[in-house]
Amino acid sequence: MPQWTISCTLIFNGKAVMLQKYNILRSHHMCGMRVTMLNPNYQRTVEELRKLASMFWPSELSRQEAELSIIPKLIETQDQFIAILSVDVSSLDGLFQIVNSSNMSANLFLKHLLMLADFGGEMLQRLNSQFNSIFPLGTLDYLWNTQSYNYSFRVLPVLGQLNNSKLGISGKKLLENQPLSELHKDIIAVVLFSGSSIDEKTAEILAKCEIGNYIGLPDKLQKFIKQRYIWVSRITAGSQ
Repeated sequence: MPQWTISCTLIFNGKAVMLQKYNILRSHHMCGMRVTMLNPNYQRTVEELRKLASMFWPSELSRQEAELSIIPKLIETQDQFIAILSVDVSSLDGLFQIVNSSNMSANLFLKHLLMLADFGGEMLQRLNSQFNSIFPLGTLDYLWNTQSYNYSFRVLPVLGQLNNSKLGISGKKLLENQPLSELHKDIIAVVLFSGSSIDEKTAEILAKCEIGNYIGLPDKLQKFIKQRYIWVSRITAGSQ
């Protein structure tokens, strides 16, 4: 008869603690399933549980918890983020000056952009490892307000991994007030305008990086951002 094993856990001092494994036996009775405890006389003290149990969150749960804890911070600073992008600037350098002069840290501004573009850790690593394929000339040529622009990357690709921690956008580091770095500028350029790249391959790979089209257009920008945050919040909360 087919058999599966599951674990029963409890939360002790905020930690997941494994109590006991069970055998699951398929049956045509009792709603098609019967649960049998491996040890029916199972009894343990708290200290025994400490010695036997796994006292740490799995890495996947830790990652999800960190992402969820970021959402309130993003919602709290959303209006400030919208105000920065609502300024009508004529170049990326103009936007960088606005970010520098604002009260919003560069890493928090970048986190807003990455969330809106659904640009996660896996995509950051892909961007870095395949950079020369995505941007063979080391530049981003894009259309903005019917005009052509060129951005030369300052530091991309970087040595090692490009991840949330290096950008200062992981859970704890997001609380740090980081100034705008050359790496921040490169990623901001990618997320804002890669979807409008003149290179069709680049535009296809980074199609969601289109937020730059709404710079200086407060009404359209606010509508776009509100819609995206509803979608992002549902994804993060696991409803999709």
